[in-house]
Amino acid sequence: MSNTDTTNSSVGDQKALNLLEEFAPVDYATWKEAAEKLLKGAPFDKKMLTPTPEGITLQPIYRQEDMEGLEHLESFPGEFNFSRGATDEGYLQNPWKISQELPYGTPEEFNAAAMNDMQRGQDALNLLLDIATQSGQDPAEAAVGEVGACGLSIATLGDLQTALKNVVPDAVGLNLQTGVSGLPLMALLVAWLKEQGKEAKCLSGSLNFDPLGVLARSGSLPVSLDEAFADMVALAKYCLANAPDFKPVGVSTLPYANAGASAVEELASALATGTVYLRKLMDAGIEIDDAAKCIGFEFSLGSNFFMEVSKLRAARILWSKIVSAFGGGRDAARMTIHGRTGLWNKTVHDPYVNMLRTTTEALSGVVGGVQSMHVGAFDEIIQPPSTFSRRIARNTQIMLQEECELRAVIDPAGGSWFIENLTDQVAKSSWSIFQEIEKEGCMVAALEKGSIQERIAKTNAGRIKLLTQRRANLVGTNLYPNLKEKPLTEEKPDFSGVKIKRVEAVKAAAKDVDISSLTGSDEGLVDRLAAAASKGATLGAIFKALHSGKGDKPAVTALPSVRGAEIFEAMRDAADAYTKANGHGPKMFLTTMGPLRKHKLRADFTRGFFEVGGFDIEAADGYDSVEDAVAGAKASGAKVTVICGTDDGYVEFVPAFCKALKAEAPDMKIVLAGYPGDNEKAYMEAGLDDYIFIKSNVYEVNKKYLEAIDVM
Repeated sequence: MSNTDTTNSSVGDQKALNLLEEFAPVDYATWKEAAEKLLKGAPFDKKMLTPTPEGITLQPIYRQEDMEGLEHLESFPGEFNFSRGATDEGYLQNPWKISQELPYGTPEEFNAAAMNDMQRGQDALNLLLDIATQSGQDPAEAAVGEVGACGLSIATLGDLQTALKNVVPDAVGLNLQTGVSGLPLMALLVAWLKEQGKEAKCLSGSLNFDPLGVLARSGSLPVSLDEAFADMVALAKYCLANAPDFKPVGVSTLPYANAGASAVEELASALATGTVYLRKLMDAGIEIDDAAKCIGFEFSLGSNFFMEVSKLRAARILWSKIVSAFGGGRDAARMTIHGRTGLWNKTVHDPYVNMLRTTTEALSGVVGGVQSMHVGAFDEIIQPPSTFSRRIARNTQIMLQEECELRAVIDPAGGSWFIENLTDQVAKSSWSIFQEIEKEGCMVAALEKGSIQERIAKTNAGRIKLLTQRRANLVGTNLYPNLKEKPLTEEKPDFSGVKIKRVEAVKAAAKDVDISSLTGSDEGLVDRLAAAASKGATLGAIFKALHSGKGDKPAVTALPSVRGAEIFEAMRDAADAYTKANGHGPKMFLTTMGPLRKHKLRADFTRGFFEVGGFDIEAADGYDSVEDAVAGAKASGAKVTVICGTDDGYVEFVPAFCKALKAEAPDMKIVLAGYPGDNEKAYMEAGLDDYIFIKSNVYEVNKKYLEAIDVM
C-alpha cells in the first residue's frame, strides 16, 4: 500500500471511513417510510410536497431515476438544444455583460452616471428610454410625467452625443429599450457613429424593438401593427447588412412577469411573441437563419432560485425547437438572453432586504446562463437609484464574477437531478401554454381576446393569496416587519422642470428638415434618416414621417404592473399616517396569562402577526386573575386586546375575562391567540370577537381591525 493511500489505513486506533462501504444504499420506499415516521401521522404529501404557481409540484428529494427519459440531456454545453448553455466554453473567455440600467431623465445626468459606473465595473450601457421617446414623441408633444420619466429623454442627435460622450462604440456594448421608436433611434445612433467616423458594423448589443411587449404593457400603440412590423423589417434588413452583432428585435417578458405571471406563463409568452416576429421577418423575405439571429430575449429573474435557473435552460431548449421547426440551423437556434431582476417581489418597507433578493436572482441568472444582466438597485421602486444603491447592485455582479468564481465553471447546474427534472417540467408546461396561444391564432390574437391577461391575473391573485396566508413570504412585509425602520428619504424628480428644460434644449438644437421624401424603400432608409438627423431632424419628426397614421391602431387590455407587497404597504402607510396624526401607532394590548413560559409562544406569534398591519403592541407581564387582566386591558387605551396563554388555561379564563371586559368596555375587540376548537361556541357566546392561528389570513385580519378602529 502506498503512503498516500489512506482508504484502509489506520490513524491512531481508528480507520478512515469509506462511507459508501459503511452504509448500505437506501431505496426511495425505505426513505419515505422513515420520513413518514418522523412526521408522526401528518400527511406526507401535505408536508413534504411543494406546489408552485407554475402548477409544478416539487418533490422533497430527487433521484437518478428522475433523469430517465429526459431528451435534453443528450447535449453538451454549446450544443443543440443549448440546455447547458449557449456556448461550449461558458463564461471562461467571455463572462456575461454587466449591463446596468441608468434610468436618468436628461442626457447630462445619464452621461455622468455612465462615466462613473463604466470606470467601476460596468461593461455595457443599458439605455432605458423615457415614455415620450419610446412613444415617438419629442418633449414638447408629451405630457408632464412622460418626459424624463422612467428613463432617458432623447430627441436629437445632440442629445445622443451628450448622453454617450466619451463612450467608445467599438469597446462598449449598447442595449437600448426603444419601445416603438426603434427606427428613428437607429437613425440617431448611425448619425452618432458617422460623426465619429465609425461604421455601424462596430456596434454590439441590441435595440430591443418589441411592439407586442409595448402593446401588452400599455394596452395600445401609437401606430398600426402593420406599420410597426414594417419598421421591424427595415431594422432587421439594415442590421443584417451593416451591424451583424447588433440585434434589432427584442422580446421582453417584463410586462408579463411584472403583472404576476408564473415562470411558465412568462416563458410561453416569450416563445409566442418570438414566433410572431420570426414569421413577420420571414414573410418579408428574410431567411430563417437571419431572422432568428435578429432576435434577442429579456427575461425577468424571480425569487424561486431553482425555478428561474430551470426557466432559462428550458427557454433555450424550446426556442431551438421553434427555430428548427422553421428550418433554421444550429447557430440560428442559439438564444441570446438578457436577465433583469424582477419587480414583483420588491418592497418599499425594509428596502434593504431587496439587496438580498436581487443577489439570489442574479445568481439564478448566472447559473441559468444569461449573456448580459441588470441587477436592480434596492431602492428602484421608490426613487431613481442613488450612487450608493447603483454601486451595491453593480458590485453584486462583480462579486459573482470575481469572488465567487462563477466564471470558472461551465454549466454548474448540469447533472443536478432536481434541476434537470425541473427543466423538463418547465419546458413541457411552457410548451403546452405556447400551443394554446398558437391555437388562438398567435400572440396578437391572444392579447386581443384577453386570454393571456385573464390567465396571468388568475395566477397573480393566487400568488397574492399565498402571501396573505403566509404560505409564501416577503421578509419585512408579511413576515418579521421592522416597525422601527427609518424610511428612505424619497427623492422624486421634478418632471415639470425636466420637461421645460428638455423642451428648451430640443428647440435650440432642432432644425426644420424636409424628410417626407426620405421614407419609402427599405434600401438605404436608415442611412437617409441618419443624414436627416445629422441636419437637425428630431426623433419625433422622423417618427411622424415614417408613419402615415393609416391603419387601425391596436388596443388591448393592458397588463398591470403590480407588486405582491402593495396591499400590505397600504396598511402600513395607513398606520404610519395614524401615528403621525396621533403621536402613537394603532394600539393593541396583549392580555398575557400566567408566567412567561405559558404565554410567550403565542404572544410572540401575535406580535409578529399584527405588526404586519403596523399595530403598536403593548404586552402585559402575565396576569394571574381575571380582575387584574380586565383592569390592565382598560388602562392600556387600546381598542383591541389579544388573549395569549395555553389551551388549558383558556377554558376557565376566556369566558370569565370576555364577560367582564365586555361589561365594562363593550366596544373593545377581544381576540384569542390560538384555535379554540370545540370551545369556539362557548367563547363566542361569552363575548370573544375573533381568534387567530397559523391558518389565519394575515392581511384580512389586520385590515379588519385597522378598519374597526378607523385607521383605514
